[in-house]
Amino acid sequence: MPARVTKPAFNLRDKLTQLDYAELPYEKVQKGGIVQTHIKYTNNKTYTTSSATWNSLDAANSTHVDFAIKFTPRFHNSIIVFETDMISKHNDEDGYVRFRLVDMNHPNGTTVFHSNTYCAAAHYYIETDAWINTHICTKGPVQHMGEHNLVLQVFPYNGGTWSLSWSGSDYRTVKVTEIKQ
Repeated sequence: MPARVTKPAFNLRDKLTQLDYAELPYEKVQKGGIVQTHIKYTNNKTYTTSSATWNSLDAANSTHVDFAIKFTPRFHNSIIVFETDMISKHNDEDGYVRFRLVDMNHPNGTTVFHSNTYCAAAHYYIETDAWINTHICTKGPVQHMGEHNLVLQVFPYNGGTWSLSWSGSDYRTVKVTEIKQ
């Protein structure tokens, strides 16, 4: 006696339509792929500091500059890349400035985001009236799944005053990118 097999109707066109994503779901992003990018513009207005401590460059601490960005990661094991640039000067020839990025919303309190102590430095033995462009790019792992408040901080070393006031009509971008691992 022959066996009779029945199978459900299969429509190839419907299956192909199901695979055609107008927007790729986060779980379908491949390893090394960009999960999300957030970009904001900030104005390069006047800001100065002589304080030999970490100074946050965000709206909470200054009405003039805001090199901070908020975002919520999609994956716990992602890498986050932060980028910005600015034009500034330091009025002490043997002084310089260092930068770091902190997460103000870390569950353990304010935490340095990247693996090294600093993520950038500038102005070492530069003329005291020279305005220079500083590009800051750093990365770090996602350490919690809540909203991150990444704030750039500056520390003037060996004295002097660090200034941001190169053309208040120039805008800078602050960008954060999540890359799936």
